[in-house]
Amino acid sequence: MPQAPSARRQPRTHVTALDVGAQVIKALVLKKEAGEAIVLGVGRSEQGPGQFDPGQPVDVESVLEGCHAALEAAEDMAEVIPTRVVVGIGGSRVRAMSNSGSRIRGRPQVRISRRELDDQVEGIQRRALREAQARLDEESSGETDGALRLVHSSITGAKVDGQPVLDPLRYQGQKVELTVFNTFATEGQYAVIDEIAQALDLELLETVAAPYALARLASTPEVLESGAIFIDIGARTTTVSLVRNAVLESTRMFELGGRAFTRKLAHDMDLTLQLAESLKLRHSAGVLGGQEEAVVRRAMGESAEVLAQGVALVLHDLAKGQPLPTAVRLCGGGALLPEVIEQLTVLRWTDYLPFVQPPTFRQLGPEELTAVHDTTGLLTSPADVVPMGVAYQGCGQIEDAAEEGPGLEGMLRKVAKAFRGTDGS
Repeated sequence: MPQAPSARRQPRTHVTALDVGAQVIKALVLKKEAGEAIVLGVGRSEQGPGQFDPGQPVDVESVLEGCHAALEAAEDMAEVIPTRVVVGIGGSRVRAMSNSGSRIRGRPQVRISRRELDDQVEGIQRRALREAQARLDEESSGETDGALRLVHSSITGAKVDGQPVLDPLRYQGQKVELTVFNTFATEGQYAVIDEIAQALDLELLETVAAPYALARLASTPEVLESGAIFIDIGARTTTVSLVRNAVLESTRMFELGGRAFTRKLAHDMDLTLQLAESLKLRHSAGVLGGQEEAVVRRAMGESAEVLAQGVALVLHDLAKGQPLPTAVRLCGGGALLPEVIEQLTVLRWTDYLPFVQPPTFRQLGPEELTAVHDTTGLLTSPADVVPMGVAYQGCGQIEDAAEEGPGLEGMLRKVAKAFRGTDGS
C-alpha cells in the first residue's frame, strides 16, 4: 500500500486494531491519550469469497483486499497511517482459557525473582497447551491445519502466601500462585495472520483473543466483583466467555452464528443468501411489517432457540458445578436479532444450571465501554464491541512495544516470546 511520508506522523503513538471477521473486516486507527484509547478512524469491508475462518481454506488474496479497503478508509479518516497493528483472533479452532499454578519457594525470605516467575509461567503455558491440544484433537479427530501454538498470554491474577498482589516481583514469600489467560491458535491460522501483517507492511504487535479483548474492556469494577457472562454472536461462531471471581476463567466457541440464521431464512422463503441476509438485517432494524415480518420472525425464532440451547450446553461445561453470575451481555451482529434474547430469556436456567437466580440478558453497546473514546461517531452497535476491545488491547501495546519493561507484564511478554520460539514443544 503506497504511503505518503507526511502521513506517517507520530508513528510510535498510533496503532491499528484489525478485526478480521468471517463476514466483515473492521479496522480502527487509534492513539493513546490520558489512559484512553482514542479512535480516530474507522473502516469496514465486507468479506468476499476468501472468508477468514480457521479450519477452512483461506483465499489470502481476497482477505488482503478486504484488509486494504478497511485500512485505507480508517487511515484516510484519521489522517494517520500507523506502522503497527494488533489483530483480534477468533473462530472455532482458537482455544482460550485461564490456567493456574502454584510454587513453593525454598527461600521465602528472598525477594521473588524474574527467573522464578519465568519458569512458573512457562510451566503453566505448557500444561495449558497440552490441555488445549487434547481438546482440539478430540473435537476435530485430528483434522486441523497444524498443531496449536501460543499466540497471547496475560497474567490475570497473582497471590503471594494467599494475598492478592499486583506484582509478585516486589514481594518475599513462600507460596506464589499465578493465573494466566492463554490463547492458542493453529499454526495454519497464525501463518495467515503473519502473512497478512507482512503483506500490509505492518509490524504485528500482538495477536489477541477476541473474547479476552472484549472481557478486558467490559470488565468494570462491578463486573469483576459480581462476575458476568459475555456472548459474542459472530457470522460463523458464537463465543461464550465467563468472568468469575474477578478472572476471565474460560471461553468456548461453537459453530452457529448469524449465517446460520441467514441460511434458515433463505431455505424457508426460497431466497438467495444475499436477499435473505438483506431481509434479516432489515428485520433486525425493525423496518419490516405484515406477513413478511411474521415469516421472518418465525424462522429467526427457530434458529434462536437452537442457539440458546447451544449456549446452555456451553455454560454447563464452563460452570464446573460452581455458581454462575447472573449478568449476561450479548454483542456481535447476531445480538441485534430480537429473537435471540427472547429465546434466551424463556429457558428455565435455574432448573438446569447453577444460577442462584434467573440470569438477565441484554445487549452490550459501545456507550458502556468508556475506556474507548470514539471521535468518529461510527461505533454505535453491539457489532462494534469486539473491534473496540481489540483497539483497547492495542492501546495498551502503544507504550509497551518499545521495551519489555521491568514489571510483571514485561516479564510475561519475554516468556511468551521464548515459549513461541520453541514452537510449543
